[in-house]
Amino acid sequence: MDLARPIIASMPHVAMIAVPYELGRLREGVGRGPERLIECGAEAALQSAGATVSTHTVTLDSRFNGSGSGDGDAAFELIRKVAVEVARACQREAFPVVLSGSCFAAVGVVAGLAEACPGVVWFDSHADFNEPASTISGYLDGMGLAILTGSAWQAMLATVPAAKPLPERSVVLVAAREFDAPELPRLTASQLVRLASGELRSPDALVDAVRRITPTITGLYVHLDLDVLDASVAQANLYTTPEGLDADQLVALVEALMRAFPVRAVSLTAYDPGFDEQDRVPPIALRVLRTIARQLAAQVTQPAP
Repeated sequence: MDLARPIIASMPHVAMIAVPYELGRLREGVGRGPERLIECGAEAALQSAGATVSTHTVTLDSRFNGSGSGDGDAAFELIRKVAVEVARACQREAFPVVLSGSCFAAVGVVAGLAEACPGVVWFDSHADFNEPASTISGYLDGMGLAILTGSAWQAMLATVPAAKPLPERSVVLVAAREFDAPELPRLTASQLVRLASGELRSPDALVDAVRRITPTITGLYVHLDLDVLDASVAQANLYTTPEGLDADQLVALVEALMRAFPVRAVSLTAYDPGFDEQDRVPPIALRVLRTIARQLAAQVTQPAP
C-alpha cells in the first residue's frame, strides 16, 4: 500500500488562512492567537524552505454583531468561509495552513478539501466530542469533532458547501486527556481511534494507526490544538493540562505524518496569548510550520529539461 504523496512539479505555494475568532468574538481569547503567531513569524517559517506564501484573514460581516445572531450562527458562518477559502487554495494547488482561534474551523477545512476518503489526525488535550445533550458547559467549540463525525449540529452542517459527516473510524485522536463526564461514554462507544501521550514516544504508533484506517485514505487533515502540549512545556490556553506532548514529540509526529501520508492541510488552533506569559508557544508553533515547509519542499522535483 503506497500512500506517498504525488510529487509537486514546482516549489510549493502555501495558503495561510487566519481565523481570529473565539466562537463569533473577534480577537478575544483564543481569537488573538492567529495574528499573534503571524506577528511572531508564521509567514517566514512557511517560506523557510522556499515556498511562496499568501495570507488571507477570514472575517464575519456586521450582521453577526446584531440582534438575533448567536454563537452557532457565527460559528457556522466562519466554517462556511473557511470551506470556501480552503477550496480556493486547492483549486490553485496551494497547501492550506489554517491558523484559527476555535477548533470548529476543522469542519470547514475538511469540507473545503473535498477528499474522496479523508482521514483526520486530531491533536488535542480534549476530545471536542460533546453533543448538545452531553455538554456540561454549552461551549460550542467543545463539539467540533462531534460535528465533523455526524453526531451534533447536522442541520447546520448541511449549510456548509461540500460538507458531509466523516466516519468515526477515519479519525485518530491524539493525546486527549481531559473529558466531560457525559462525554466519556460517547468516546468509549465510538469508533474513534485514541492514542494517549504515553503511546507516542516514537511516531510509529500514530503512523500505524493512520495506515489502519479503512477504506484507505486519499488525503489526511492534521488538526493541531496547541493545548495538546503539556502544561509544563507551554500554557497554550486556559484549558492546558499536564500529561501532554513536549515540543520535540509534537514536531516529530507532524514530520512523520507528512513523510508517510498525503497530508492535504494542517491547522494550528486554540492559542490564547493571554495565558502564555513567557511566550513559549510561538517558538514551538514556528518549529511545526518550518517542519511543514521542509516536508513540502522535499516533494519538489525540478521539471525535466
